[in-house]
Amino acid sequence: MRFRAFSWLAGAGVILTVAACGDAGPVSGPGTLTAVLVSPNGAEGAAVISFASAGVGAIGAVSGEVFSRVGGNSVTVVVINEPGGELSFSVALADTTQKPLGLVEEVAGPDDELRGTLSGYEVEFRR
Repeated sequence: MRFRAFSWLAGAGVILTVAACGDAGPVSGPGTLTAVLVSPNGAEGAAVISFASAGVGAIGAVSGEVFSRVGGNSVTVVVINEPGGELSFSVALADTTQKPLGLVEEVAGPDDELRGTLSGYEVEFRR
Protein backbone atom coordinates (compact mmCIF):
# COMPACT_ATOMS: atom_id res chain seq x y z
CA MET A 1 0.00 0.00 0.00
CA ARG A 2 2.81 2.33 0.93
CA PHE A 3 4.53 1.66 -2.43
CA ARG A 4 1.35 2.55 -4.39
CA ALA A 5 0.93 5.82 -2.51
CA PHE A 6 4.58 6.71 -3.13
CA SER A 7 4.28 5.79 -6.84
CA TRP A 8 1.16 7.88 -7.21
CA LEU A 9 2.77 10.90 -5.49
CA ALA A 10 5.94 10.57 -7.57
CA GLY A 11 3.91 10.34 -10.79
CA ALA A 12 1.80 13.35 -9.84
CA GLY A 13 4.96 15.30 -9.02
CA VAL A 14 6.45 14.54 -12.44
CA ILE A 15 3.24 15.60 -14.21
CA LEU A 16 3.04 18.86 -12.26
CA THR A 17 6.70 19.62 -12.92
CA VAL A 18 6.30 19.08 -16.68
CA ALA A 19 3.13 21.19 -16.75
CA ALA A 20 4.91 24.01 -14.91
CA CYS A 21 7.59 24.08 -17.62
CA GLY A 22 5.04 24.80 -20.37
CA ASP A 23 5.17 27.95 -22.50
CA ALA A 24 3.78 30.76 -20.39
CA GLY A 25 4.08 33.18 -23.31
CA PRO A 26 6.56 35.95 -24.04
CA VAL A 27 8.29 37.61 -21.14
CA SER A 28 8.84 41.37 -21.21
CA GLY A 29 12.48 42.34 -21.66
CA PRO A 30 15.26 42.88 -24.17
CA GLY A 31 15.97 40.39 -26.92
CA THR A 32 16.30 39.80 -30.63
CA LEU A 33 13.49 38.88 -33.01
CA THR A 34 13.50 38.11 -36.72
CA ALA A 35 11.60 40.57 -38.92
CA VAL A 36 10.16 38.97 -42.07
CA LEU A 37 8.58 40.74 -45.04
CA VAL A 38 5.23 39.09 -45.74
CA SER A 39 4.58 39.40 -49.47
CA PRO A 40 1.41 38.82 -51.49
CA ASN A 41 3.68 38.09 -54.49
CA GLY A 42 5.86 35.32 -53.07
CA ALA A 43 9.62 35.64 -53.56
CA GLU A 44 11.09 39.14 -53.43
CA GLY A 45 14.54 40.52 -54.25
CA ALA A 46 14.82 43.59 -52.03
CA ALA A 47 12.86 45.91 -49.75
CA VAL A 48 13.16 49.17 -47.87
CA ILE A 49 11.47 49.12 -44.46
CA SER A 50 11.43 51.78 -41.75
CA PHE A 51 10.69 51.63 -38.02
CA ALA A 52 10.33 54.23 -35.30
CA SER A 53 13.71 54.09 -33.57
CA ALA A 54 12.33 53.98 -30.00
CA GLY A 55 13.30 50.58 -28.57
CA VAL A 56 15.00 49.39 -31.77
CA GLY A 57 18.68 48.45 -31.46
CA ALA A 58 21.08 46.61 -33.74
CA ILE A 59 19.90 45.30 -37.09
CA GLY A 60 21.59 42.19 -38.51
CA ALA A 61 21.49 39.88 -41.49
CA VAL A 62 19.62 36.56 -41.31
CA SER A 63 20.18 35.79 -44.98
CA GLY A 64 21.28 37.96 -47.87
CA GLU A 65 22.54 41.48 -47.23
CA VAL A 66 21.14 44.01 -44.77
CA PHE A 67 21.96 47.69 -44.41
CA SER A 68 20.50 50.04 -41.81
CA ARG A 69 20.63 53.73 -40.98
CA VAL A 70 19.33 55.64 -37.99
CA GLY A 71 18.05 59.09 -38.85
CA GLY A 72 16.07 61.29 -36.52
CA ASN A 73 13.34 59.18 -34.93
CA SER A 74 13.46 56.27 -37.38
CA VAL A 75 15.58 53.36 -38.52
CA THR A 76 15.63 52.56 -42.24
CA VAL A 77 16.53 49.01 -43.27
CA VAL A 78 17.42 47.80 -46.77
CA VAL A 79 17.33 44.02 -47.12
CA ILE A 80 18.52 42.29 -50.31
CA ASN A 81 18.18 38.65 -51.33
CA GLU A 82 19.87 38.57 -54.73
CA PRO A 83 18.36 35.32 -56.06
CA GLY A 84 14.95 36.18 -54.57
CA GLY A 85 13.11 34.55 -51.72
CA GLU A 86 12.19 35.42 -48.17
CA LEU A 87 13.44 38.80 -46.96
CA SER A 88 14.33 38.70 -43.26
CA PHE A 89 16.68 40.31 -40.77
CA SER A 90 17.28 40.35 -37.02
CA VAL A 91 16.17 43.27 -34.83
CA ALA A 92 17.40 43.83 -31.28
CA LEU A 93 14.57 45.27 -29.19
CA ALA A 94 14.50 46.86 -25.75
CA ASP A 95 11.30 44.87 -25.06
CA THR A 96 10.37 41.93 -27.29
CA THR A 97 6.71 42.21 -26.26
CA GLN A 98 6.60 45.74 -27.76
CA LYS A 99 7.16 45.08 -31.45
CA PRO A 100 7.68 48.19 -33.61
CA LEU A 101 5.44 48.90 -36.57
CA GLY A 102 7.36 48.31 -39.80
CA LEU A 103 6.48 50.59 -42.70
CA VAL A 104 7.21 48.96 -46.07
CA GLU A 105 8.44 51.78 -48.31
CA GLU A 106 9.62 49.94 -51.45
CA VAL A 107 9.82 46.37 -52.73
CA ALA A 108 11.55 44.95 -55.79
CA GLY A 109 10.95 41.51 -57.20
CA PRO A 110 13.72 39.00 -57.96
CA ASP A 111 13.86 40.59 -61.44
CA ASP A 112 14.90 43.95 -59.84
CA GLU A 113 11.64 45.58 -60.95
CA LEU A 114 9.89 47.73 -58.36
CA ARG A 115 6.44 46.50 -57.34
CA GLY A 116 3.70 48.84 -58.56
CA THR A 117 1.75 48.68 -55.31
CA LEU A 118 2.62 47.97 -51.70
CA SER A 119 -0.85 46.74 -50.85
CA GLY A 120 -0.75 43.48 -48.91
CA TYR A 121 2.84 43.84 -47.68
CA GLU A 122 3.59 43.77 -43.98
CA VAL A 123 6.39 43.06 -41.53
CA GLU A 124 5.97 40.09 -39.20
CA PHE A 125 8.14 39.35 -36.16
CA ARG A 126 9.18 35.79 -35.25
CA ARG A 127 11.08 34.39 -32.29
